[in-house]
Amino acid sequence: MKSLYLEKGLLYTEMSIIYNGQTLTLRRVLVNTTSLKSGISVKLAKDIGLISSECNTFSFPMERKLDYVSVGPLKVKDFKVEIDDYRKEVDGVIGLDFLKKVGAKINLDSMTLSGSRVS
Repeated sequence: MKSLYLEKGLLYTEMSIIYNGQTLTLRRVLVNTTSLKSGISVKLAKDIGLISSECNTFSFPMERKLDYVSVGPLKVKDFKVEIDDYRKEVDGVIGLDFLKKVGAKINLDSMTLSGSRVS
């Protein structure tokens, strides 16, 4: 189970990504059941080496495959994310692609995210 928090009517949590042996924790990730794809911000994609620092915002969104994406104990291997120019206050988005893959259950009473499968 991973804890969620509510801010201005939106659900947030943390997410970790692994790419080429490097781990990066995204501290402010929007849990968005209306988004088909999960994604990370351009800045963080550059920080972990997913894209070159010369990429400009006109090239986005673009897709890249990560070694792993995890939200608490929910972990998916070889997971594609979109890289996009999100608002400054959001590090990334957990979308339906991740939520469906792990069989996510959002419990608003306990403000937790859990799942029934790990791939």
